[in-house]
Amino acid sequence: MPTTTFTVTRDQIIAAALRKLGVLELGATPDADTLSSSSLALNLFIKQMATEGLKLWTIEEGVLPLVSNQTTYTLGPSGDYFYNASDISKTAVVDKPLKVLPSNAFLRNTTVTPSTDTPLMVISRQEYNLLGSKFSAGTPNSLYYNVRQNTGELSLFLTPDTTASSTYEVHFVYQRPIYDISSASAIPDFPVEWMNVLVWNLADQLAMDYGVALNKRQEIAVRAKAYREDLTGWDTEVVSTFFQPDYRMMFKAGGSV
Repeated sequence: MPTTTFTVTRDQIIAAALRKLGVLELGATPDADTLSSSSLALNLFIKQMATEGLKLWTIEEGVLPLVSNQTTYTLGPSGDYFYNASDISKTAVVDKPLKVLPSNAFLRNTTVTPSTDTPLMVISRQEYNLLGSKFSAGTPNSLYYNVRQNTGELSLFLTPDTTASSTYEVHFVYQRPIYDISSASAIPDFPVEWMNVLVWNLADQLAMDYGVALNKRQEIAVRAKAYREDLTGWDTEVVSTFFQPDYRMMFKAGGSV
């Protein structure tokens, strides 16, 4: 019966990359030092990959309960509580969002059945800085996300008043970090289609360390780039053009929708 469960572990990726370099014989196993240094190179590459456009499998919908008179919420380690909409147990998310996607935030009114949603504007640093009174109270109509080294800060305008905090929750779509590959048997936080990208790009990262000949390094670099570009182009979402009205005019300080 056909299957679709094929995957590879961290150490299998490392061994495959070393064989591309010609420094590991078929059937041989890398020693502990080689595995350690190669694992470092692989995780560094993965961290870099998180900055190269959105990876669809890392997109989550976060849910942030509102607190009366609280303008700014810290997201990440030891930050304010939020959870993923897909998690029925509502477990607190401890990783900082790398970015909040524009045109993908809304207020959900949880006091009615069925619940109703109203769009929130995701605004830039400049737009937020130009707001005249950042602490006016009412029903939020905008949010600004400022990512920092270890955490992120999500600021709302207007600051939720007592009515808003007991009526609404904020939903926002964000990009989470790609998880570390921390053990020999760990399966990378990538779809299986990306495994060849990891193998060839790890080989590219390690080529100079092993003194691989220039012509072979160039061949590996070309393949690594080509596989990476193919998968980056493939990993995109089909969307239509959408013009979002400025919903900020629907809200006033001390008021609601």
